[in-house]
Amino acid sequence: MDSNERFACVGCGACCRGRFVPLTLNEAVTWLKRGHGVAVMLEAFDESLWPDDSPEFTYNAGRSAAVPCASGTLRVTVILAANALPECPNLQQDGLCGIYLERPLVCRIYPMEINPFIRLEPAAKDCPPESWEQGTLLASDQGLATLVQQSRQADRDDALRKVALCESLGLTVAGWKGNGLVIHQPSVEDLLAACENIDENAVPASQAWQIRADDASLVQYLKDHALPLADPATDSYIFHSTR
Repeated sequence: MDSNERFACVGCGACCRGRFVPLTLNEAVTWLKRGHGVAVMLEAFDESLWPDDSPEFTYNAGRSAAVPCASGTLRVTVILAANALPECPNLQQDGLCGIYLERPLVCRIYPMEINPFIRLEPAAKDCPPESWEQGTLLASDQGLATLVQQSRQADRDDALRKVALCESLGLTVAGWKGNGLVIHQPSVEDLLAACENIDENAVPASQAWQIRADDASLVQYLKDHALPLADPATDSYIFHSTR
């Protein structure tokens, strides 16, 4: 970590509202068992975004799984994310976390970035100014650094199983990295059953994946490479633009 920012949580609860909170596969099971919703966010990419020997490609490939798609191969990244819209279901009336000792890794790490290619920008966070005027120098917090590494390792460890999980649920439409996320919202019961039934060594099968794109040049690229496009007129998922 190379952040020179200081930070101390002031308990404002802003990070507990209006967002999706990424979870590891084990955390998702725990969350679902509490009866709370988990969204399934999907994005795909190929070597056109970065050279395949670049650090960026290596990082993103490590947290994704290769899937066959028409005449080529795509990499799909699955993000299981707790639904904290309009607020986290574990946020108590006193503004404190009801599962503080069991809170997800992402909650323990916030506001630090997990992606090594995203710079921490206080202005982009919801924390009030006084949070950044006190506390620990984040770059020297070894406990925080350990949590970040645990989160990255979980992404790598879970990657294959999460894609296989999606295939078992028929969730095979993904957005394109840098263009948009496709957000599926299966029921708590269906997703929990699928998570509990997925084999420890499960790998993606040869299912047909499709890409939902929202950019003319990207659509043309996908067509030129014979990558199947999903019908944009559907209510089976939400398309969230990231452009």
